Amino acid sequence: MNYKLIDNSLNDIYNPKQTILLNRGIKDWKQYLNLTENNTHDYSLLKNIEKAVECVKEHIEKHSDIHIIVDSDVDGYTSASMVYRYLKHIDGSLNITYSLHTKKQHGLSEDIDIPDECKLLIVPDAGSNNVEQCEKLSTKGVDIVILDHHICDQTNDFAIVVNNQLCNYPNKNFCGAGIVYKFLKAMDDELWENYADEMLDIVALGNISDVMDMRECETRYYVDLGLNKIRSKLFKALIDKQSYSMNNVINITSVQFYITPILNAMIRVGSQEDKELLFRAFIETDEVFKYKKRGETEEINEDIYTRAARLCYNAKNRQSKEVQKGVDVINEIIVEKCICNDKVMFINVSDVLGETLTGLVAIKIAEQYNRPCLLLRRQKARENGELYYGGSCRNFDNSPIDSLKDFLESTETFEYVQGHDNAAGISIPRDNVKKAIEICNEKLKDTDFSKCYNVDFDIDSSDLDVAFIKSIDEMKDIFGQGIKEPLVYIKNVLVDSEETMIMGKNQNSWKVILGDGYAFVKFNADIEKDDLLCAFRSMTDKEVENGKILGTMDVVGTVSINNYNNILTPQIIVKDYTFRK
Repeated sequence: MNYKLIDNSLNDIYNPKQTILLNRGIKDWKQYLNLTENNTHDYSLLKNIEKAVECVKEHIEKHSDIHIIVDSDVDGYTSASMVYRYLKHIDGSLNITYSLHTKKQHGLSEDIDIPDECKLLIVPDAGSNNVEQCEKLSTKGVDIVILDHHICDQTNDFAIVVNNQLCNYPNKNFCGAGIVYKFLKAMDDELWENYADEMLDIVALGNISDVMDMRECETRYYVDLGLNKIRSKLFKALIDKQSYSMNNVINITSVQFYITPILNAMIRVGSQEDKELLFRAFIETDEVFKYKKRGETEEINEDIYTRAARLCYNAKNRQSKEVQKGVDVINEIIVEKCICNDKVMFINVSDVLGETLTGLVAIKIAEQYNRPCLLLRRQKARENGELYYGGSCRNFDNSPIDSLKDFLESTETFEYVQGHDNAAGISIPRDNVKKAIEICNEKLKDTDFSKCYNVDFDIDSSDLDVAFIKSIDEMKDIFGQGIKEPLVYIKNVLVDSEETMIMGKNQNSWKVILGDGYAFVKFNADIEKDDLLCAFRSMTDKEVENGKILGTMDVVGTVSINNYNNILTPQIIVKDYTFRK
């Protein structure tokens, strides 16, 4: 087991909050733990926002037909629903229509039809790069307002573009829902309203789901405000559906792991009819349906929010099965072509994997093989006849490559690598694929791809302290993108058979209690290979009866306070360990 202390000078178990935040690049850690409205930025810093407000206000007064494009991810749904709800709040008689993508497209893609009657088109969370499409609509007399946060490399003179990446707005880690919120705050001021803040919970959901960096003070401030008061009927229904998994805890991590995935599943693999229903739930249409539960004979009334949450949950189950099928198919390709010998795995998935599953399968493969993974499929030939492959790249946790995006760009073989550091969309000319593989293998020929855990603390088990664990547990509500939950390396943990429990339906989990009451817990271990399970099974009946020191272990894990039936136990969830008899 390999591990590395993030900063040798910050291994301070008496000031864990300071150590953790400094390790994540937050210099003013005290301020970060006490954010206020002073940490936000005035919407006037967003270029063109006044023009956008004036344009929308004018069309409201004219009672124009307004159309909204709903982008194909959670940020798209949250952003578009906020615009829709706000306009209906201002004037319920406005004729507002919307379009949902049929697949995983973005912005003004070919599947989007704009009604002929449309006089104002609003594109939240997309559209900055759709210059050609905007020009065509503009010549037809359509005004276009774009409220976006994506990087753009061209000027769009045919739309009013509000985009934090295209101006001096300080917060570059703000999603589409965040830009929409700022726009609606500007609308509030113009119209003497106070409605934008009613949707801060949706702002929080959008930012969490779009994996915005929570080290950004403004972003985290609004996320905190939103999660502290859930108003959305759909958001409440989703939380209720996932309450058991979330352990009734609502924070960045629980939303990221239990709400975002079921919404993403619906948007990616749900039917068009179900996606339409989901958006209607976002805009709170208050519909009621007849529903008969499995095994029941009588129908009951089911509101749209409960129905949408149920359908999202079912979509996630279907998606998980499809992802596993995809992983199985890709594994066969890897074995057949000996791809795992490459330092970065380039895998052609044309005709064998659905486009909406690419990223999900890629991360599974990357984690399984401890290798960065690129899943590529053939694209349509360009007008000049050139052939390209496009797809997704994913890195694995604790990879020796800090940014896969930067590394791939350094090969100078890709048309683009766009997205996050270790999860991005890619495009590469067909003729460059072999060259890219060769460059990756050469650049990484001496790189050890076995996992190396970056830990915040390196301590002896004798130095474990309840105050240390409690202090980290108090930070659980701020863990998220950029503020990763800390890993702790704890050495010389004594394993006594009398204080060891084998748990779980399959007897593949274990718990070791230290004399001071600290619980070390390992879930879903490999029952045939796990050293501690093997040592425990090898004991004789007499040794079990009398007790025996099985050995010692060094552990990498996360720490928290477990609350079970109001009994508080400091615990370490073991990620990996080394066992010595």
